[in-house]
Amino acid sequence: MKRLPLLVLVALGVVSPAQSQDVDPARLAEALERYTYEPSVDALLEHVDDDDAFDPEAVRRLVRRARRGGWLPQLRVGVRRGRGQDLSTQSTSSSRVSTDDDLVLDASLTLRLDRAAYGPDEVSLARETRARAEARDARARLVVAAYFERRRLQLERDLLERRDLATSLRIQELGALLDALTSGAFTRLRRPRARR
Repeated sequence: MKRLPLLVLVALGVVSPAQSQDVDPARLAEALERYTYEPSVDALLEHVDDDDAFDPEAVRRLVRRARRGGWLPQLRVGVRRGRGQDLSTQSTSSSRVSTDDDLVLDASLTLRLDRAAYGPDEVSLARETRARAEARDARARLVVAAYFERRRLQLERDLLERRDLATSLRIQELGALLDALTSGAFTRLRRPRARR
């Protein structure tokens, strides 16, 4: 069972199979123990969805609201006023002029029941759902890649004595990236490290 973490290091590319013979299992266990206070990649992936931009339920709510719009009546009211003059002549050489003052009220109520079954925006909303799912998957892949690159750099630093400035800065950069991608969950989920 002690070979399993060593196999993980070989798979991550931290150590080559030749170097894996040189890594003491006790040192490896000690190095891995240093990072138990950090959240797991699974815990971070749960927080990828915290961003409202990736909420698939938001698009479903839009579809429901668009369909309910078919049940809302459209009311049109109009008023028209007109004056009309009628001129009539009769054969007895008399003319008669009459003036009418008209007032017309017009009202119509329209229900768009076709929208209750299928909204005109559903195709674009389906496209939006798909785009959000793809963006969420891309963010999850980025979280996994950043998490394991950070862990690889930490183990290289601890086991292979790679303590250069570039490695330290990259570890901090990846920590900040994980925080940004998980809405701060990387920092929130870190448990205080026990002092030795």
